[in-house]
Amino acid sequence: MIIIGERLNSSRQVVYQALVTKNEIFLINEARRQVEAGAQFVDLNVSALLEKEAEALHWAIPLLQQNLDIFLAIDTLNPQAMKVGLEVHHGQAILNYITAEKSRLEAMLPLVKDYSPLVIALCLDEQGVPSQPEDCLKIADKLLEIFQKNGVPEQNIFLDPLVRPLGVNPEAGKIFLRSLELIKKNFPQVKTVAGISNVSFGLPWRALLNRTLLLLARGKGLDAAICNPLDKKLTAQLRATEALLGLDPQLTNYLGFYRQQKK
Repeated sequence: MIIIGERLNSSRQVVYQALVTKNEIFLINEARRQVEAGAQFVDLNVSALLEKEAEALHWAIPLLQQNLDIFLAIDTLNPQAMKVGLEVHHGQAILNYITAEKSRLEAMLPLVKDYSPLVIALCLDEQGVPSQPEDCLKIADKLLEIFQKNGVPEQNIFLDPLVRPLGVNPEAGKIFLRSLELIKKNFPQVKTVAGISNVSFGLPWRALLNRTLLLLARGKGLDAAICNPLDKKLTAQLRATEALLGLDPQLTNYLGFYRQQKK
């Protein structure tokens, strides 16, 4: 599974302050810890800086890449900020995110064509978040058709079936897992991704809910997760799950993680 570290998010007050004050040491260390814990990408969200978002990405991305061997998921709704982020990023970034909404497609598709990033595509449209897994599948089909027409390589696409907060809808986990299952069945060639911690928003014992959903989703074929790689129990349970599902040939990841913890 591809792990995308979630901790460099300006919705966290400590990250917001580090961005505002340009605290290089904090940002570098926060990114480093996630990479050392196994994240292949680090999600960078500076949206709380509002009109200074593009400026923050222009500063933070080179800072992180000059100090770390790292690739970033640039997480923004702002097309101008996304363009700035993709321009200064070295190597293939993740564009996080695009949807089936017409205005969002028109703003982001040119950037996808120009910079060829990996793309996280959320299964939502003008009607909002679909209430039924079958509706999620229809939006996924629509997105893939649009990407194909615009020459976006299939291997660059991650479909996101959308994790909803369990505290808002007690059926949230069930809807997500069924949506994931339908997407994997109908589009097995396309990768999937999910923001795991959304499920526990506003609830106690968040880590337990996050870990459990991740394991259930891995069993349904989830390819990538935006989550907290510093949660060692999450990573340990993920490695054990992959081993038991036959997704870890020669138990390389499972034994490697065990040896790492012993050190």
